[in-house]
Amino acid sequence: MADTDEDPAAAGAGTRGEDDDDAHTAELDRINSKLERLSAQRRALRKAMGLFGENFDARVWAESFASSDPDEINRVFAVTGGYLALLNNTVEAVRVGARLVAVKPAEGMLGVSGLIEAIRIDGGFSEQQAQTFIELYRTRNGLQHDSPGVEADEVHRQVRLLLRHLPRFVENYVNWLEGHDIEL
Repeated sequence: MADTDEDPAAAGAGTRGEDDDDAHTAELDRINSKLERLSAQRRALRKAMGLFGENFDARVWAESFASSDPDEINRVFAVTGGYLALLNNTVEAVRVGARLVAVKPAEGMLGVSGLIEAIRIDGGFSEQQAQTFIELYRTRNGLQHDSPGVEADEVHRQVRLLLRHLPRFVENYVNWLEGHDIEL
C-alpha cells in the first residue's frame, strides 16, 4: 500500500458526501421539473375547460360527463387528465420536498394527507390551504381509481378550486422550502 497522509475512512466519507450532494441536487432538479410543468399544465387544463363553453359551463360539463359518446368521453378526459396531471406533479414535488426537509406524515395520518398536514404544522401551509389540497387530492384519488361515486358537479367544482388555489399553494410551498434553506 502506498504511503500517504490520507485517512482511508475520511476518503470514503468524502465520497459519501459527494453522493449525498448529487442525490440532493437530483431531488432539487426533480422538484424544479415538477413545478416548471405546472404553468403549461394549467394552460392546457384551461384550454380543455373551454371545450365546455366559455366559462366551463356546468350543464354542458355534466351532460358530457354522463355521456357514453366516445367524443364526449374524450372531451371529459381532457379535463380530468389535466386535473390529475396538475395534482400528480404537485404531490410529487411535495413528497420530494418533505423528504429533503425530513418531514414525516402527521401523527395519525397516512400518505399525502399526512405530509400536507405535517407541512401545515411546520408553517408551510395555512389550515385552509391544507384542507383544500387534501380535498383536491381525495377527488384525484376518486378519478384515478374510477370511483363511481365521483359526480360531475363535484369534479367541476374541484377543477375550478384547483386552478384558483394552486398558485398560492405552490408559492407557500416554495417559501416553506426556502425557510428550511432549500433553494430551488
